Amino acid sequence: MAPTSLTRTAVRYVSEDGVLVETDLEDVCVDRLARALPVRKIRSHRGQLNRPGLFWSATTRDHIPYESLLELDRLLLADFDPDVSWIAAQPMQLEGKDGRRVRKHVPDLLLTRHAKCPLVVDVKPPQFASRPDVAEVFAWTARLCAAAGWQYEVWTGAAPDLMANVRTLSVVRRFVDAPPRGVADHALWSAMSELWISGVSPNRPLTRSWVLEGADR
Repeated sequence: MAPTSLTRTAVRYVSEDGVLVETDLEDVCVDRLARALPVRKIRSHRGQLNRPGLFWSATTRDHIPYESLLELDRLLLADFDPDVSWIAAQPMQLEGKDGRRVRKHVPDLLLTRHAKCPLVVDVKPPQFASRPDVAEVFAWTARLCAAAGWQYEVWTGAAPDLMANVRTLSVVRRFVDAPPRGVADHALWSAMSELWISGVSPNRPLTRSWVLEGADR
């Protein structure tokens, strides 16, 4: 890509072998970034409103940390998506200029997809996603992703019936290890297709960590 002020945005991530990598959007190695470890700690303390935890992914065959139940929902959908080949949580910290302001932001998810560009996802309840300060960060992130040739998504939730069905199938899926993975996934995806016959897409939004500290700004 041709260098621009956007592609010079700093990118920091922790590689699969635990090494902190500092580069920029122009030079980042997407293959290494795709397998990045969480770039920030997911905090858990008494009285907090969100509920962080670990999700066992059939896609990565490993635990993926999440910061909220809404983020868990997006992980469930990604795990059932046949286009998704890998899932990374809190994969990178972006830092760069947005006009006169310097912003930092850690997107929630990076989804690597078969024969498609990477998908960067931010998960936020609709009441927070619409706040002007949050929307500005998301708009900046969207511009960065466009400059890098990536797709960007702000995900605010899916239909309750869809998520209830996905959660049920997710429990069943944990025990389907005997058949070849492709056969098991095909069978489960066929079942999910029946659930979506009404036309609801699993990836369609209803509306529009270990080393780095610091809030988005």
